[in-house]
Amino acid sequence: MTATNLCVCTGIDAGSSCSKLGYSDNLGTRILARSEGSDFVTLREEAEIFFDEPVFSCVIAVKDDISRRQRETLRLKAINAGFRDVNITGQFEAMTLGLDDETRTLVCDFGASRCDFVMIDEGDVIESESLDVCGDMFTKIFAEYLCELRMLKKVDDTVMNEARRIMHILSENESRLWHDVNILREDFERLIYFPVKRASHTFHRFVNVYKPERVILTGGCAKIPLVREFFTGAEVIDDLIAKGASLKGLSLSKQEAKKSIADNVSRIRALRAEILRIEEGLTRQQKDRLYVLFRQAEGINDSGIITMMENLIREIKNA
Repeated sequence: MTATNLCVCTGIDAGSSCSKLGYSDNLGTRILARSEGSDFVTLREEAEIFFDEPVFSCVIAVKDDISRRQRETLRLKAINAGFRDVNITGQFEAMTLGLDDETRTLVCDFGASRCDFVMIDEGDVIESESLDVCGDMFTKIFAEYLCELRMLKKVDDTVMNEARRIMHILSENESRLWHDVNILREDFERLIYFPVKRASHTFHRFVNVYKPERVILTGGCAKIPLVREFFTGAEVIDDLIAKGASLKGLSLSKQEAKKSIADNVSRIRALRAEILRIEEGLTRQQKDRLYVLFRQAEGINDSGIITMMENLIREIKNA
């Protein structure tokens, strides 16, 4: 990853219905952009607006159980969107990196495609469990309810999109007027009550068995008041996985920077040795240039100095 560009710190939480791009620095983590599905073009463009410079690098956090082919497809999709340097990491690793400390933590990722419970202790995942209770299930149930209200024959894409939109609104409001029908939040919560309660049984099992010091609720469904009510005591952090992915990018950039410096040091030493072997045949002017280059190279290890040294050696040999 390019260590000189701020974009090395960008990380993407590749959710099934919504992806989030975050950026980490000494001030913390912020979400720069959101997109429907894996619209990486939108994410990259929004990041470039934020940084006011081209963005080429990212780390994408994906579900740990997706196949290699799916990971490669996602990576190519990001490259086609304009990202040149793309790294893939698992969401479990992103979760552990996103945590501020190494306390015993239960992370509940209640997303669109499933609900993951991940118990993390001192940076290691000691148990995880997944349920099919998820946002997509809630959307389907709610869309069927909307069809009944309007006496529609079947649930189509239009109704599904309307269901998602109204669900988001009801997460922050008590009611929403839809085609002259006043839909209450309690109507929606009544429809999803038992699935959420089933998920809460697994949540309480983890809490009772492991006695976590910290409980974090993340994912799109964390916005639903009923979910927060059942997941008692959970701290809602919407950007946990994006934060972990961006910190992974920061770590990779530092590793790349260290490797680049070490390579430059080795190359300068090799060039110096080569120049010393041909020093006797140098003119006074060439020796003066060498002296200046050696002084410039002290503690800098710049690739530009390496290029000048290589050019000087080539010039001497061709003379």
